[in-house]
Amino acid sequence: EEDEKENEVFIEKVLQTCENDLTIKIDSVECEPGSRQGDNYMSVIKRAAVQGKCRDSDYQRKLIVKRQISSISRRQLFRCDEAFANEIAAYTKVLPHLRRFSSNRLPYPKCLFAGFDDAEKEVIILEDLRESNFEMEDRLKGLDYPHCSLVMQELGNLHAISLAMKAIEPEIFESMRRSISEIVYCPEAREVISNTLECSLRDTLTSLRATNVDGGLTEAIRRIEGMQGSMYDIMSRHVLENEEMWKVICHGDIWINNLMFRRIRSDVDQVKLLDLQTMRCTSPVIDILHFIYTSTVRDFRRIHLDQLITDYQKSLIASLNIYLSPSNTQDILARLAMQFSLASIKQELQRKMLYGLGNSLWLMPAITFHPNRIPDLNAVTMTDLGNNVQMTQMLTPEYHRRIREMVLEFYEEGLLQEL
Repeated sequence: EEDEKENEVFIEKVLQTCENDLTIKIDSVECEPGSRQGDNYMSVIKRAAVQGKCRDSDYQRKLIVKRQISSISRRQLFRCDEAFANEIAAYTKVLPHLRRFSSNRLPYPKCLFAGFDDAEKEVIILEDLRESNFEMEDRLKGLDYPHCSLVMQELGNLHAISLAMKAIEPEIFESMRRSISEIVYCPEAREVISNTLECSLRDTLTSLRATNVDGGLTEAIRRIEGMQGSMYDIMSRHVLENEEMWKVICHGDIWINNLMFRRIRSDVDQVKLLDLQTMRCTSPVIDILHFIYTSTVRDFRRIHLDQLITDYQKSLIASLNIYLSPSNTQDILARLAMQFSLASIKQELQRKMLYGLGNSLWLMPAITFHPNRIPDLNAVTMTDLGNNVQMTQMLTPEYHRRIREMVLEFYEEGLLQEL
């Protein structure tokens, strides 16, 4: 699928429109896989090398082309069609408004096209960030403080755009909100997501029991057992039930696989966020928890978590100061600065902490899969999701170590008390 040809005529039209230059003529489009095996589960990503002519000179471009996977059963099971439609809406109906309002202060790659091609098939065409020296980090290692701080600052800015737009352009914000859908915690997805979450919980418990040789995990295991049967309800409550003041446009799936970083010499100086399939309107702390508990390890969090929340809050307030600079918005600015104080953000994080746990238990197999032993998702059925033998066999020593660390951390912090 990843080597499948792309239509030169269609790519030519897209580039002519984007660059406003009808002299662009494309001779060839060569495709190769655009992501490492195991780094993308929901779509086909191709890296396209485009060659042709423009105003009598040689013309070359590198593009990322994102398409639907061909397996119908997998598309239905993982709701890939809904995810793809949501991503197209994010690129065409949300990002243009966020870009305009923020004067282009957005951490997303440039989108050249999102919609249906000449053959009526969905496609998203993006700039190839590797051409600007952006790279992915190793998902097995987790991120260090400079990388995490950069992500938290970008999240602070992204969420600030929503808060400012809600105050100044409420109708436009509302139209953005209506154009994207909750594709994970919605009635249509309940069965598959619930099965997946319960399966991840069973894997977690199996792993914990196997490493509980000294009895140090017994009480934590008992608490985690208390989540059985209600994982979906716990998670959906945290995503869906929010006061209006806490609702912003969130990225929805911030973890190490959906981030690319650029270094200048040895310092990391910029990050881009990828994959908008689950873009949603919810509490900003859902993005924070999703990121922190999938992309960092316990020892790191012990040292840096407080500082990262501070980095986020400072960035959010600094961005609000930019977007709400005219004097007639001073009262709005003061109200938002109070609502999003460091103390209230920490309080909101505490309230939704179980989302961070549940989400990381769900994603941990994907984070820790060995690159050479990736499960064949085309072969997975609904029955497998309820009794996932194939996935369980692929769990790695790193998975078991990270699960133990994570559960102990939540237990020792007193975050499992309510279970």
